Amino acid sequence: MDFIDLTPIALRHTPLGTRSQLPKQHDWQLDWATLAALIRDNHDVMAVVQAGLAEDWLNTQGTIWDEQQGYYRYPNDPREPDDTVFWAASTWATPAILVTFHNELAKAFACYTVGRDPDFHYLGRLQ
Repeated sequence: MDFIDLTPIALRHTPLGTRSQLPKQHDWQLDWATLAALIRDNHDVMAVVQAGLAEDWLNTQGTIWDEQQGYYRYPNDPREPDDTVFWAASTWATPAILVTFHNELAKAFACYTVGRDPDFHYLGRLQ
């Protein structure tokens, strides 16, 4: 997986109170398989990967992976909620990732598939 395979996207902010008023437009979730492949194939050039909803980035983003710790959360992770919480599915916004590279350049990409599953499936589904 390479960054050229992803679509760049602008990150925006939606004022609080307007998000729940939007009509349902789709069922999109973070594309866990694409995200895992991107990290696996490019971890040597990335410093941090965050995820959230592009149209309301400030209220929905959180860190998924960094070069020091690796993945912040795992499927069925028993740890208490912390600052790694992020939105990974939406009926109106676009699930996206923000990649910060070693040269401190940051790029945002749409990263979604059809679905409504917000759980952490970058390692595959646990049975």
